[in-house]
Amino acid sequence: MTREEYLRAMATELNTRVFTPACYPLQMDKIAISCGFPSRKATASRNRTIGQCFSDVINGKNEIFIHPQLATVTNVGETLAHELVHAYDNCVNGHRAPFRRIAVAIGLTGKMTSTVAGEGLQTTLDEIREVIGDYPHEALNYTPKKKQSTRLIKAVCYSHDYIVRMSRKTIAEHGAPICPTCFFNGSPEILDIE
Repeated sequence: MTREEYLRAMATELNTRVFTPACYPLQMDKIAISCGFPSRKATASRNRTIGQCFSDVINGKNEIFIHPQLATVTNVGETLAHELVHAYDNCVNGHRAPFRRIAVAIGLTGKMTSTVAGEGLQTTLDEIREVIGDYPHEALNYTPKKKQSTRLIKAVCYSHDYIVRMSRKTIAEHGAPICPTCFFNGSPEILDIE
């Protein structure tokens, strides 16, 4: 079973076991689910976006993405349930009252922008795991590389062991620096750039 097939099977189970009994049945033929990076804050070090649902305005279906960092049935299940609430609402109300009403009805708790499975939903996710198994995916622990900070250029006066570091931009705009010791001795010497 692929990740997408698994996510589809989990969504179907959630629809049958949670959404429909709560009187919020999903139109599964209008929902596409995939494992992938959300469009924003997917690699943020804080407040990382771990799931995203797009309105059906784009291509006639709600597109849901579950972050590849998630690998446990609980994490995937509670995130998928959250995004399915957005799909039911067609992303109209964000995390406001209509979203909250549905989320609470299906068993999500906590802050509405970062819900978690309540006790009842956790039990349901455990039951779903017994039926469809574990999520066939290993967590992708992706940390973006830090950008190279400004690389400073070394300017040296060998006569007086004077060293200064400057950015290329500063040198281009203002020219190479002059040794202060040489300057005060009356023989200004432009520093060598290394």
